[in-house]
Amino acid sequence: MNDFENWTRDFSRLWEDATRQTEVWAEETLQGVVETADAIADELEKQLAPTLELWANELNRSLEPLETALDQEAERFSEEFSEFVTPLVGPMAIALESWIEALAAPVTSHIDPMINDHPTCIGCKHYYGQAHGGNMLVCAMYPYGPEDDQCPDWESFGSH
Repeated sequence: MNDFENWTRDFSRLWEDATRQTEVWAEETLQGVVETADAIADELEKQLAPTLELWANELNRSLEPLETALDQEAERFSEEFSEFVTPLVGPMAIALESWIEALAAPVTSHIDPMINDHPTCIGCKHYYGQAHGGNMLVCAMYPYGPEDDQCPDWESFGSH
């Protein structure tokens, strides 16, 4: 090997060693910085935590009268609002309820089969018995009820 090749090889080794040593130094330094930062953070927490907790407790104590006053004011407002609105809304709600009942009466009117009116329908699962426009619908198969004493389509509630 000639001198230039030896010099290049030696320089390359020197460069690699310097790089390795720099990496080791950087890792050790960084590790030391991290450990120091952790220690400082732990110490700050130990020193500041009681003070911060004391401040938080003092703040909570100082806000309690405001919270109590706001709760009382909200309660008073709610009572006054209720006293004002109830006389207005109460009659409207009653009128609305009556109007809805009157409107729904033809749809929701249900008449149980009476022994005198439709004795063959008593206990039948097909019995409908609701009035529509003043006319009672007994069932889909016999709108006015079966004409005979026995209904050929009668089924008990337990039947499928």
